Amino acid sequence: MTTMPEPRTAPMPAPPAVRACAGDRGQAMVEFAAVLLPLLVIVVGIIQFGLLFGANVSLTNAAREAARQASIYRFMGTETSSENGIDRCTSAVTAATQAFGFLSNSSPHFSASVPCPAGADLNGDGLHDLWQNGDVEVSFCAAGTAPGTDCPRTASPTNYCTVDSGEGCLVRVELKYNQSIVVPLLDSILDGDGNGLFELSADASMVMN
Repeated sequence: MTTMPEPRTAPMPAPPAVRACAGDRGQAMVEFAAVLLPLLVIVVGIIQFGLLFGANVSLTNAAREAARQASIYRFMGTETSSENGIDRCTSAVTAATQAFGFLSNSSPHFSASVPCPAGADLNGDGLHDLWQNGDVEVSFCAAGTAPGTDCPRTASPTNYCTVDSGEGCLVRVELKYNQSIVVPLLDSILDGDGNGLFELSADASMVMN
């Protein structure tokens, strides 16, 4: 008995591809741009604040190194208090710039001359205990002072270091640094004078040996 072959059925034609209209594509691009731009601002802002934080950490470390170097500077008996102050200030500036790491030690970010300028007596006490050298301030006082306050405190006569060698007194080093702002939006918020720089400051105090 012969079996008849089953008849073959033709495959069903594939449905036509649905094509996106031009309006849908345009809407997708607009939505993508609306999401991408704020996201880029957030990412770049995180990078900017990371740079500011890193610069502040490096500046704090540099202030500590400068104060340490100034505290161990050896007083020579032939020096006057003015000469001793200049040499300690110079030693502090050199140590600070060497500890800067990735920070720039040139203008407009940072400026200080080596050696420190002579004849500085900024608080008028005649004891040569306050030295201003660009973005570096080195001062001597008999006791500790809170960050941001004067060293020595002019309102407290006992806060002055009257020892020529400075032994037993405190040396305080304050550094200032101008970090670049790379985000235009943050520049208008953080930078008051519009020069694209944000000022950071750090200080450290140590007992002089």
